[in-house]
Amino acid sequence: MTPLGHSQRPQGRSARVRDAVLSAALELTDSGDGSPTLYDIAERAGVAPSSIYRRWGSWENVLADALLESSELAIPVPDSGSLRADLIAFTTSVADYLNTPRGAALLRNVGTMQPSAEVEAALQRFWATRFDRARVMVDRAIDRGELPDGTDARLLLELVIAPLHFRHSLLAMDPRGDIEARIDLVLARVGDR
Repeated sequence: MTPLGHSQRPQGRSARVRDAVLSAALELTDSGDGSPTLYDIAERAGVAPSSIYRRWGSWENVLADALLESSELAIPVPDSGSLRADLIAFTTSVADYLNTPRGAALLRNVGTMQPSAEVEAALQRFWATRFDRARVMVDRAIDRGELPDGTDARLLLELVIAPLHFRHSLLAMDPRGDIEARIDLVLARVGDR
């Protein structure tokens, strides 16, 4: 229950600050002017730098949060009733996102981060969250009998997602190439167990 005289705000100040900071981080990242500082983000968002330091602590944490938010909107987890169709739709969304200016800018910024424990922790948080949300496709496939019990959801998802990043980042090729063939290969191998 809220104290007398105080109403509960569905979009309170904290949510508005978060939205403003993540929007500013994405806008600055989209501009391609290198990695912005927390001061750049604070100025663009119209918030005090101390608000950003308190909540995120570093540019890497802001970027990980912005990347997660952006990718969740651009890469929904499908539910078609078929694992193969879900994986094709999901990986196509990932590939399409990688081909956008925002996806490319975010990957470029991640690639230029100085290695540190904080960067590693931010990236681990991002990937753990993304894989945790996407694993529902594998869980539903197990429930439908399309995959054997005990199938490692994270490993299966890594096997279909990693080649997209490899093709895009290291080969400078369209990540959408051969999506269906790769998924069929992975699913055939899982079915052979």
